[in-house]
Amino acid sequence: MATVEAHQKCSASVEQLLGRQVRYQKHKPGRHLSVERVPQGAFQIESVHRFGDRVVLNDGLIVMENAPTVMERAGRIALLFATGEELYFVTE
Repeated sequence: MATVEAHQKCSASVEQLLGRQVRYQKHKPGRHLSVERVPQGAFQIESVHRFGDRVVLNDGLIVMENAPTVMERAGRIALLFATGEELYFVTE
């Protein structure tokens, strides 16, 4: 399976996800990414807050210890972290 990164030349910031309707697809786990509270269905990204290196989406729905590289291709959004962790969403 080809990754999003292999087919994408430019990246975006997490703030560009604001207002997007997404659905959790999968993640490559690690200790720097918390996804326990992610809903099973579609949800809208309503807020992005930065606290030092930490990035918080939707008031704690998703907590990231550092800002990821955000890539999008064919309706699939990949958040790629320097720690090797990955988080994938599908746009609705």
